[in-house]
Amino acid sequence: MFGTNDDPASLQRGEWRYFPVVPGRLEFAVAVRQALLAERPSVVAVELPSECEQALLRAINRLPQISALMFPYKAEAGLPRGEDEDAITFQMLYVPVEPADPFIEAVRTAKEIGAQVVFIEPTLGERPHVAGAYPDSYAVHRIGLEPYLHAYRLQSQPRNEDIERHAAAMAWRLQGADPFAKTMVVVSLNVLHPLLDAVQIPQDEAPRKMSSDLVQLVNPDPESR
Repeated sequence: MFGTNDDPASLQRGEWRYFPVVPGRLEFAVAVRQALLAERPSVVAVELPSECEQALLRAINRLPQISALMFPYKAEAGLPRGEDEDAITFQMLYVPVEPADPFIEAVRTAKEIGAQVVFIEPTLGERPHVAGAYPDSYAVHRIGLEPYLHAYRLQSQPRNEDIERHAAAMAWRLQGADPFAKTMVVVSLNVLHPLLDAVQIPQDEAPRKMSSDLVQLVNPDPESR
């Protein structure tokens, strides 16, 4: 249930419940859906870029048919030293919309229960590199979700300026939400602690760096209509 909890280790903060997940893992997609159906918050905040909101909602409406998002991404790596920044090329990044992903399932279930969906990731293609080594998510079946999360959170995770900046941008979006609305915040487990810290500090608005018009929705296979 939602409610006030002053325990800093708790994922319940006032009317907001933080629900950390391992991206792309079915076990967490199932857990998110079960939690949303049981608690029925009025707002679901997800760690997805706001620029892809409209295209992603269309892709979710097409499920179980598979869709993909395509958008330009600045390719800086590998440029010769002294290369003029104007010569930096852009590549197309291809992101499949997978029904077993917990973020996709969070949005899909939120629509099913009539909850408002808030996309809190700052911008497409600029997520900082964060260590993605997690315990085998199958362990959730054996030991349960809470022990799995607790074991991970006991281990100190590396931070850097990019991670802190990313967390601050997401915190700014959360700070613009209704603090009294029953809210579930679905975020990657490896950025949970930086986000929890950043939400406690007033944040400046993060500039949007890409137009939503640049995001394309495509069918990966001609038979997926």
